[in-house]
Order: sequence, then C-alpha cells, then structure tokens
Amino acid sequence: MKNKYALGALCLAIGLLTLNGIAFAHGAEKHGKSTDAGEQMKKLHNMMPMFSLASANLETALEKGEVATVEAEAEKIVSAIPDLKKSQPHKNVKQRKKFVEFAAKLEETVATSAIQARNGDFTGAKASFKKTEEICAACHAKFRD
Repeated sequence: MKNKYALGALCLAIGLLTLNGIAFAHGAEKHGKSTDAGEQMKKLHNMMPMFSLASANLETALEKGEVATVEAEAEKIVSAIPDLKKSQPHKNVKQRKKFVEFAAKLEETVATSAIQARNGDFTGAKASFKKTEEICAACHAKFRD
C-alpha cells in the first residue's frame, strides 16, 4: 500500500515537472520558427510595459500641466514605434497591415498630444491622448492573446 502512494506521488511529480518544462520551454515556436520572429516577439514583450508606464506618466503630466514631462514620455513612446511596426502580433498575424496601421495611428496621436501640450492646449492634448488609449485598446483586442 505504501508503495502505491509513493508511486502515485512520483508519477504526479514527474507529470507536474513535465508540464512545467513545457511552460518554461515556450519560445519562438509559438510565434514562428525563426530566430528573427523570436527576437521581434521579445522586443514586443519588452515594449508593452514601457508603453504602459510612459502612457500613465504622460496622462498624469497632462493633468498637472507639465509640458516637459509630456514631451519626454511622448518621445519614449514615439521612439519605440518603428520597432512596434516591425513586430509580429500574437494573433491575426495575416492582418499585419492593420497592426502597422494601429502603430502609425498611435504615433500620430501621441505626437499630437505632445504638440498640443507644448502649445498650451491641455484640453486638446487630453482629447488626443484619449484617442491614443482607444487605439491601444482596439489593437490589443484584435492582436493580443
């Protein structure tokens, strides 16, 4: 009886380790076989937290009327757009043209927000930035897992 429990525990442990190994082994194979696809996906995964933080900082700066911070955070986002445009989305990969269009629209609205803030139009800058948030949400709905 004792051996049955030990054998069962061993089988369970091996099964869990196997499943864990599959999770740890996730890499480029899910997103494409090439190393380039893996590198682009890694860049995309690294960009998203930066976009999130820069967007939050930009929104706060707009509320406070801090032009220099708005411009700095907008520059972080805009400077990452070329890499975003090269990236492969998680899903709907065949609609990549739309993915790039979302990225271009993101670039445009973020830049517009910064220009409006620089010109003292914080109401317009906030409205432009609201469009930025809508673009992010639409892109994520269409192209993220």
